[in-house]
Amino acid sequence: MTDPRTIQDIAFRISRSESDAAALDAIESACADRFDHILFTALRFDYSAGVMTRLFSSRQDVSPAGGTKPIPSGPWADRLITQGRCYIGYSKEDLKEVFFDHETLWAIGCESVMNVPVVWRGNTVGTFNILSGPAQYDEEDAAEMMILAQLAAPIFIARP
Repeated sequence: MTDPRTIQDIAFRISRSESDAAALDAIESACADRFDHILFTALRFDYSAGVMTRLFSSRQDVSPAGGTKPIPSGPWADRLITQGRCYIGYSKEDLKEVFFDHETLWAIGCESVMNVPVVWRGNTVGTFNILSGPAQYDEEDAAEMMILAQLAAPIFIARP
């Protein structure tokens, strides 16, 4: 578990960032130190347009910032978006169930995922998506990441 001093340091870096990209980079850097990951993305939801827009990606070659995709429906979306609860996928099969681009993810070695909602005033406004090798994440990781996600809420509610 990340200690309170580390969380304070991350909050300080976010609050002093001169851009959203710099703040998201600080969060990704903290996650790289804490959670092993191959791909780290942040998505903002635009419900009126029905799309998710990628605000940040650690792998521009695979999942570039600025890209959009439709907001999905189904059990995964209900859990993450409607309920505002983390989703953990432990295997390649779990990725296949929730990502249309699962083969691209598999090709770079992603076999598990931790999707973490960013919630503001009861609405899921975005997600952090952290992917790595098989069975990389657990509920304790998700609980910790929820704290970091909420520190970033202003980025997701700001108008682009």
